[in-house]
Amino acid sequence: MASEDFIPVVGDDWYQRRRQDAEGEFLRKVAGQGPRGGQGGTLQGIYTLTPDGTLLAYKNAGQAPDVMREVLRNALDAWNRLPESRRRSAAIASEDLGTVDAQYDRTPPEGGLIVKVFTRALERDESGDDPNVYSCAPGRGGEAARDHLWLTEEDWKALIPEDPTPGQMISIPDRVVRRIVRFHLVDNTRGEPPFWGDEEVREATMTLTVEDVSPDRVRLRLVGNALLATSADVSQADRGYDASLLGVVEIDRPSRSITRFDVVALGDHWGEGPYTRGARPGRSPLGVAFMLVDGSNPADRIAPQASRFLPGYLEP
Repeated sequence: MASEDFIPVVGDDWYQRRRQDAEGEFLRKVAGQGPRGGQGGTLQGIYTLTPDGTLLAYKNAGQAPDVMREVLRNALDAWNRLPESRRRSAAIASEDLGTVDAQYDRTPPEGGLIVKVFTRALERDESGDDPNVYSCAPGRGGEAARDHLWLTEEDWKALIPEDPTPGQMISIPDRVVRRIVRFHLVDNTRGEPPFWGDEEVREATMTLTVEDVSPDRVRLRLVGNALLATSADVSQADRGYDASLLGVVEIDRPSRSITRFDVVALGDHWGEGPYTRGARPGRSPLGVAFMLVDGSNPADRIAPQASRFLPGYLEP
């Protein structure tokens, strides 16, 4: 129903409710017709509306599928009761949207790369002989959480060796290492995560080694470790993540561009944040996977969660 009977649109309420432009005004107009009346510290929720901003039905997020199915049915009923003149596409006027509020508008960095990030709460497979086999199941964070890592043009160009030879070590800029560990090695499987403060990074090492060189391609191997904890005495930390990283970066030599960025972090996570309650007790495995995308899918251009303060995200 969401795909066939509606046009799905997603936005981050943190930006949208603050925008002082046509887009922000439109959201506040729609939200003002809901049960909150557009008031309060959040406008989050699932809104079904007409293109001219008339609210058809609303429900706060996090509802069971059968509840949301009923909301969508009610919205369709309300839509079908509208006069036909309100439902024709010609009834929707195109307007000059004016100046965009740049303070609350995020676009990927010019010339940069977008890396999709998936996070899963994992379970060790106790049935086999290999302790390094993991599984995941729906519920309690078993579904993949999604985010994006932004690499600026300066970031990714620093990973390309001038004259690559097997065994050569490539330095990864510290800002990239810090950005990955502080803002993407987080447990966001149950809600908005608390990011790691700089003082909570106990260890963060990543190395790139040239593995294979051909006339067309350079293959690099990424290896790293990260220890993140809310206390210098890790045994007393109420939240932490102790992870190893392994990955492959591939470079197209003729164009000097990165064509592959596949990295996995795996380790034990513990603790929870204000909006990520319900963590599993003790230490439990958490996996984070990074995969390069080309940005052609609009969903891939959604800003990283931590980029609300963009300068601190790019230069942590």
